[in-house]
Amino acid sequence: MEIAENDIKRVEEIFFNGNGSFQDEKGERYAFISCLDKSIDVEACPGSGKTTSLLAKLYLLSERMPFENGKGICVLTHTNVAIEEIRKKLGNKADRLFQYPNFFGTIQSFVDKYLAIPYYVGKNKLRPRTIDSEIATKRLFTTYHVNHVSRQNLNRAKILLHQPNGIASNLTLKRTEEGVVIVKGCGGDKIEVKIPKNQNWEENSETQVYEALQALKIDILSNGYLSFDDAYFYANEYLMNYPRIKQTISSRFSHVFIDEMQDTYAHQDEIIKEIFDKHIVIQRIGDPNQAILNDSNSESAWEDSERLKITGSRRFSQPIAKVLRTVALNGDSELTGTGEATIQPHIISYRNGQETQVLERFVSLIHKLGLDDSDAQKDPIKAVGWVGKEKDGLTISSYFPSFSKVMVRKKSLDTLKSAVQICEATNPKEVYNTVMDCCLEILRLADIKHDTPKGRRYFNRTSFLGLLKRHHPESLITLNGKISIWGRKLLVNKTEEVIQEIRPYLKDIFFPAINFTLNKYANAFIDSEEVVEVTEEQLESKNTFYSEQEKMRQIPIEVGTVHSVKGETHRVTLYLETFYHKSCGQHLIDQLIGTPYTPPQNKKDTYKKACLKIAHVGMSRPTHLLCVALNEEIVEAHRAGLEENGWNII
Repeated sequence: MEIAENDIKRVEEIFFNGNGSFQDEKGERYAFISCLDKSIDVEACPGSGKTTSLLAKLYLLSERMPFENGKGICVLTHTNVAIEEIRKKLGNKADRLFQYPNFFGTIQSFVDKYLAIPYYVGKNKLRPRTIDSEIATKRLFTTYHVNHVSRQNLNRAKILLHQPNGIASNLTLKRTEEGVVIVKGCGGDKIEVKIPKNQNWEENSETQVYEALQALKIDILSNGYLSFDDAYFYANEYLMNYPRIKQTISSRFSHVFIDEMQDTYAHQDEIIKEIFDKHIVIQRIGDPNQAILNDSNSESAWEDSERLKITGSRRFSQPIAKVLRTVALNGDSELTGTGEATIQPHIISYRNGQETQVLERFVSLIHKLGLDDSDAQKDPIKAVGWVGKEKDGLTISSYFPSFSKVMVRKKSLDTLKSAVQICEATNPKEVYNTVMDCCLEILRLADIKHDTPKGRRYFNRTSFLGLLKRHHPESLITLNGKISIWGRKLLVNKTEEVIQEIRPYLKDIFFPAINFTLNKYANAFIDSEEVVEVTEEQLESKNTFYSEQEKMRQIPIEVGTVHSVKGETHRVTLYLETFYHKSCGQHLIDQLIGTPYTPPQNKKDTYKKACLKIAHVGMSRPTHLLCVALNEEIVEAHRAGLEENGWNII
């Protein structure tokens, strides 16, 4: 098979209808589209059109189907959003691509379908109930009986899971020389049980607690609740016990394409390499500078290699390209922008305590520059930051307070009854979040605070859970059990019964047990029969900022995390400085003034590297205007360098 230049020109008419081309000065896109006969790595900058180029290649391949021996193509991505984007862009032309023998899906779905589920069914004679890390983790805390495990050791295992080292959310199995052991995450080391400092367990109890933890995990697995990591354990068991399955899978495909390769974890890369043999053409496409894995401590599995490059961006302008040349882990002095906009990037400088004024100033700038007219709304205007979770320090909610309170959940915190009635009972996480947020509201109304390095503060979810885990683990275990029971009752419409159970439990048992005394305001929140309705319009606008100024109220600013906008194109993007071990501005300032990043000798520099990756993704979204919110102290200390590098400071 081969793809000729005439084939590419024909596809250009289909894709662009005369308003675009895959041509570029270096012939990079043509080289990628036409390459079919060898395995290659393709490194493409943000907005380079790599996804569209891949779609063109896939479309041309679909015209040549069926292949020899009935083989097909396998396209692996990291999100279902990418799959839907392929369907959206190709429309009816995608029908053949999504039919047997082809496979389009995430790496996780591929592993689930062809390896984990078949092996699990063969071993247990039933299908998994679910493969979902959140649900599997929840089961760790809501399982109250395991055969041959004492209640004491089971409770101790749960106390261990509540410790702040995060083992609960990553607990899985791994086969080693000593057999199957409990580990933290795929490829991790065997968990070492240590007695928590606030527990008076007898000596040499570590072995018993480890065995209880292992029995608990195996019990949950045998009942069909798998985490995403568990799927890889079963996949590897399948490949070890039935090695011929590799040949069967490999014989089905002639080409494998891996999109967003930089987001591939080591355990995913290992299993891909083991499944597909050397006779298959494997092409990996991505951008190392955009490797923002969900676990910030993990590294991309995309090793250094000789790569075909696609260098010019067709999304952002030259002024934005200049910023991104150095705001990157691997700087590119040749990065160019081809957008028509020429607006210089802006820094919105704020003082401590003025964070909530930043979005208003951002809207004013958009209006001033004429980027808010109706014809300019084809692409959205967004404000994004790294840290969206509730915690102490600078987060997205520092700029937009309602972000941390509501996100996209259907609820109202005017009364406990309102919150429970609006709660989405079909989602266990929603039930849990509702009860926890009600507890936080009760503490706020009771004016109960805790000590922090910055003084007395109201509890957020992180600090409240930290208190319970350290000083009241038994109360936390009981509360989680209650929430599980309430969730099941809400599913069968026993809402009023749940409300009547929650009220006395919180007032008479839970808060007294953790030594908190409620006042009349907190008790009124719990006992009130008032129900506050929430409109659909209010729900949809929870993460959207609108100006208080009449002439600018029509400009919606969508607020979210950098992870939530990866792959998107915006007309204007505001990158919000947040706190990650120190402020992102402190991590980024050298690169913002134009100094390329150089890894220090004899130092990991983990935090700065992670911050650079996040910033590169966030700042490469806009077509017209890039803004960054930065603390005044940092700005004034480096004003000359920032202005010399092209930043307008307001």
